[in-house]
Amino acid sequence: MGEFGVSLHAQPLLTKDEAAFYNLLKLTVQDYYLVLAQVPVWCLVDVQSKDPKARASFLDRIALRRVDFVLIHPGTLATFKIIELDDPAVPSAQKEGRNKLVDGVFKEAGIALVRLQNPGSYTATTLAAALGLEG
Repeated sequence: MGEFGVSLHAQPLLTKDEAAFYNLLKLTVQDYYLVLAQVPVWCLVDVQSKDPKARASFLDRIALRRVDFVLIHPGTLATFKIIELDDPAVPSAQKEGRNKLVDGVFKEAGIALVRLQNPGSYTATTLAAALGLEG
């Protein structure tokens, strides 16, 4: 045990499949957007409330939630689009609840979110189309 009373070890930020998708995503959007990975939800929205307890309660709900990828405009640094990779082979009530919360947060904030299945099946062209970037 270390000084924190727990054992800590480095771990990869992305799985191999996520890293492969990240590389394709960067290639696809490199002329238009910056790509960030594993971004905490609370970093992408400004949470305000006149009721400090309501704000704290909401922040608790999103505290450990992350999104897979974020496209950022390089000039304004504004969030353009959130990309979530969905694995239909792993359905669960917990995952459905998490997705509903995340979808609602970004809808309320006016940030587009795209859910993609089978991320290994995309080419740069089909990914650009799925993200609404063609033409």
